[in-house]
Amino acid sequence: MRSKLPVIGAAALVLSALAACSDGADEVPAADEVLPSASEVMAEVESVHFELTVDGEVEGLSVKSADGVVTADGEAEGTGTITALGMDLEVDYTIVGDSAYVKGVTGGYQEIPVGDEMLPYDPTVLLDPGAGIAALLNAVETATPEDTEAVGGFDTYRYEVVFDPAAFAEFLPAAGEWNTATVWFDEETLRVVKAEFAQGDATVTLLLDDYNEPVDIAVP
Repeated sequence: MRSKLPVIGAAALVLSALAACSDGADEVPAADEVLPSASEVMAEVESVHFELTVDGEVEGLSVKSADGVVTADGEAEGTGTITALGMDLEVDYTIVGDSAYVKGVTGGYQEIPVGDEMLPYDPTVLLDPGAGIAALLNAVETATPEDTEAVGGFDTYRYEVVFDPAAFAEFLPAAGEWNTATVWFDEETLRVVKAEFAQGDATVTLLLDDYNEPVDIAVP
């Protein structure tokens, strides 16, 4: 008589594969259980380190990358690569109040208005109570649980989120429909760890860490 063990073994493999495909999504809480709480948590953040990377051409966003720290008081400092005067330029920047101080490859710091072409991205928006991450998480049209995932040393919940376009336009100055994102939340604190926005061949990636670390930013 032919053994039934191979059949049983194949069935077990199928069941195991199905479980592997479904377990991750099953472990992610419903969006209405997480996003409102995450918004409240992000509204209490005093400071954060961020990394912004732009891969591809994004109309309205003349920055290739930015790295720095931001405070809830509207201050920031760090480095970045911007597109200005027809070329990519490496800059150091400090933002205090309504003024920004930018230093290029040569020379010292220049005081410029926030939003000048020498500083086309204002990172202080991240913690802005009216237009930042906390506000954006209160302007969600739909959110779909996707999976659990380890990101940057954190165990996270991953969601696909569609934001209200008008609210998103305040957050990211990019032309086009960029208001759909993949967002990763720290399972323990519900702080945002990563967000990724994609359109066509272009991707904008935001990484956040070192929450509420002491930060001292002064006019250079």
